[in-house]
Amino acid sequence: MKNKVIKRIFEYIKPYRFFLIMALICAAASVAMMLYVPVLIGRAIDFIIEKGDVNFSNIVTVLIKLAVVVGLSAVFQWLMNLCTNILTYKAVSDIRIHAFGRLESVPLKYIDTNPSGDIISRIVTDIEQISDGLLQCLAQLFTGIITVLGTLFIILTINVSITIIVVILTPLSLFVASFIAKKSFKMFSVQSQT
Repeated sequence: MKNKVIKRIFEYIKPYRFFLIMALICAAASVAMMLYVPVLIGRAIDFIIEKGDVNFSNIVTVLIKLAVVVGLSAVFQWLMNLCTNILTYKAVSDIRIHAFGRLESVPLKYIDTNPSGDIISRIVTDIEQISDGLLQCLAQLFTGIITVLGTLFIILTINVSITIIVVILTPLSLFVASFIAKKSFKMFSVQSQT
């Protein structure tokens, strides 16, 4: 059932895939810039040798680069949010038009047997939930996936063995956390009943 609903929602998104692609590109650029920030901070720290031996001219150069990178990241983040907002607005508008078009063909018997305003209320509520879900899901999904992949790539360039350890331990820690959460919930329920 979930897959069927998701597939139908993607059918409404399909005509606006340009905005989807642009949001993905902007998310990638924004995340890349933010992953570059710690590298620049590390370079600035490298110019601080010891007390009294600081290369201020190089630090200023790095700080200017840092300001530009953070600024560009913010611009790309804003563009990504703009693209996802436009995409969501257009897709939800199409869903509304389709839903109200379908409402015109509902038999009067069905309308008479339901409370006044119930059908419209359900349609409006469902469409609002789809809109909120799309806005949150698209932005977080894009940035989340790209951040994980970018971080793994950076770790891989620094040290392969650390990357392997992270790739092995992350799913393991998620499994352990899930196991603990399930057991804790059962024990909490028992404690609450007691």
